Amino acid sequence: MVLDPKNNWIQVDPSFGEDERGEESLIALPEDYKPIERPYRAVFVKVDPRLEYKHGDIVVVPAHIIREVDIRDGTFHLIERSHIMAQLS
Repeated sequence: MVLDPKNNWIQVDPSFGEDERGEESLIALPEDYKPIERPYRAVFVKVDPRLEYKHGDIVVVPAHIIREVDIRDGTFHLIERSHIMAQLS
């Protein structure tokens, strides 16, 4: 399934900076423990309809503005263009 963002929306991949080793560590934590969420996040650009950013570019956005859209068996992540704070190079 392919998602084609429109208007001011850009499709991103939020996996930048995640541990890609696939290993899980087993640590006992209290039931009420909540990990600290970082207020900003670097994400990969997947599709930019205006072509300002190309596939694979890394941009920094506020973490809370990443919209997750579940359609059938696919999950897509979108951000509004105006929320991009910086581009990493």
